[in-house]
Amino acid sequence: MKFTLRLFAIMILLVLLNCRAAAGEQDTSKISDIRVQNLKMRLAPDSRIFTEALLTGEIRDTDVEHVILSGPFSRSESISKMNDIIFIFIKGRGTLRAGKKDYSIEPESIAFAPSLKRVTVLAAKGDTVHYLKITKKLSNQDLTDIKSFPAGNRQAVYFTTFNECKAYTEKIKSPNTVSRTVLPKDFIPRAAMGTVETIGPDAVGAHRHPMLDQLFLGLSGNDVIVHADDKTVHFPQFSLLHIPIGSNHWVTVEKGKRMYYQWMDFFLTKEGEEWLKTHKPLEEKKTD
Repeated sequence: MKFTLRLFAIMILLVLLNCRAAAGEQDTSKISDIRVQNLKMRLAPDSRIFTEALLTGEIRDTDVEHVILSGPFSRSESISKMNDIIFIFIKGRGTLRAGKKDYSIEPESIAFAPSLKRVTVLAAKGDTVHYLKITKKLSNQDLTDIKSFPAGNRQAVYFTTFNECKAYTEKIKSPNTVSRTVLPKDFIPRAAMGTVETIGPDAVGAHRHPMLDQLFLGLSGNDVIVHADDKTVHFPQFSLLHIPIGSNHWVTVEKGKRMYYQWMDFFLTKEGEEWLKTHKPLEEKKTD
């Protein structure tokens, strides 16, 4: 009799868990491992192009592809109205051809061209361009929200280098840390991006954000440790890391080493973007 009741209780529990999953609720009672994937940084001899999918299936409706082009070589990228595509240029120099205008690609730059049907990436002769192509599927709600965005955000080509972007401060970071917003809100629905840079010993303090999924991209020289609950991993340059959603996480860097990574926030709802208010714009010093 006791065995039958226990079995019945287990079956009820499994049904409830399945119902929660079907309803799309995020169960943060058990945090999964931190996934890190190193990017391939060398082409095979005589190769002109290489592509690889990164952290497949980690973030819903979002795909990340690493592309390598060995110049002189070009690749055209199609853009659909049902997807937003962000290009993150990591290494190498070349040209982004978007509409009737060319943009000079250099390491640590970002591009976004929602009003175009196609852009072309050209690697310069004797150089190799590495970039991430991040494709985010747009929901019906996203398409509605876009209508309220500033018109210029969706009509013009957004292209900038990281070091040209506006700096901000945050309570969980030391005064020695330089943080920049490289993709502000209201360009892409439920998405924003930025960078964090400092020299150790230093840290980004522990915090949680269950309202968003987050990727970290290790930029040039990055050599830090990422912690999430009871998990710890080494996070080097030219690697992509997924912060387990809902985890209590922080980042540390040892003395003399560099912390330099890009964060990419993908919010579950538009309301979740309120989190970005913790980023306080750094006032520029006035000059005489």
